[in-house]
Amino acid sequence: MEYIDIKYALAKKGYTLTMVAKELDLYGPQSVQQALARKYISARVEERVSEITGIPLEALFPDCYPINTRRSA
Repeated sequence: MEYIDIKYALAKKGYTLTMVAKELDLYGPQSVQQALARKYISARVEERVSEITGIPLEALFPDCYPINTRRSA
C-alpha cells in the first residue's frame, strides 16, 4: 500500500502518526512516517500499524511480506 493509504487507514481508526509513535516510545511521528514511506524498515511500526488497522502485513507491506501462494498438501 502507498503511504497515504496507510495513513488514511490509521485515521479511520482514530489514530495519528504521533499516537503510534508515543505507543511505541519512538522519538516522534517522523519515525513512523519514515517507516510507512519505506525510507527505513521497522518491524515494530509495521506490526503495530497492522494491529491498529486490521490489515495484514502482507497487504500493507508486500515488498517485505510477500503473500505465500504455495498450497500445503
